[in-house]
Amino acid sequence: MKCGIVIVDTGPLKTLAYGESLDLLFALGISVYISDMVINELRNGVQYAGNKITLAFIDQYTGNSIEVIKTGVPEIFDRLSELGVDPGDESIRRLINHYEDETDGEYALLVSEDDKFMRTADPHGHTYMMTTRPFLQELEQRKVIDDAEAIMIKAEGNAVAAGETPGRGQFSRKREWDQPPGRNKFLRPF
Repeated sequence: MKCGIVIVDTGPLKTLAYGESLDLLFALGISVYISDMVINELRNGVQYAGNKITLAFIDQYTGNSIEVIKTGVPEIFDRLSELGVDPGDESIRRLINHYEDETDGEYALLVSEDDKFMRTADPHGHTYMMTTRPFLQELEQRKVIDDAEAIMIKAEGNAVAAGETPGRGQFSRKREWDQPPGRNKFLRPF
C-alpha cells in the first residue's frame, strides 16, 4: 500500500516544531503534503517561534520530501468568508481532492489537530485521520523514537516558554483520533 502524510492545519507542525521533532515527518520514508493555506496561516503568525521554525523547515524540504499543494484558497479567502464558506474547511477539501486525484487512490494519512474538522469530517475512503500524539505513539511502537510522551511534554514546555500558550488543551486533549477510513476499518497506514 502506498501512503502520503497530508497536513491540513498548523497544529501538528507546531507541536513537532516545539517538540524539536519535525524531522519525524520523514521517519516513515513517505512524502509529506502541506496546503498553501497552512503555509499562509504560519506566515500570518510568524511572531511565534513555532511558526518560524516550521516555515524554515518547510522551505528547506519543499521539492524534496515536502510538496506544497496549491489550493487557491488564500487568494479567495475574503470572498469565501463573505459567502459563508469556512476557508480552512474549503482548503482541506481541496487538498484531499487534489491528493486523491494526483496519487491515483493512494491512502492519505491525514494528521490534524483541528477539533472541528476531526469531529465533522467525512473524508474519502482513502483517508486515515490521526492526531499528533497517536502518530508519535505509532513511531514509538515501531521503535523509531524512544518516548512519544516526552516529545509532547517538550512541545508543551517549549511553546509556553516561547509565550505561546497551547489553546484548549492542545497537548493534553481528552480525545485523540486514530480513525481508519469508513470503507476499510482494517487499514493501518503504517
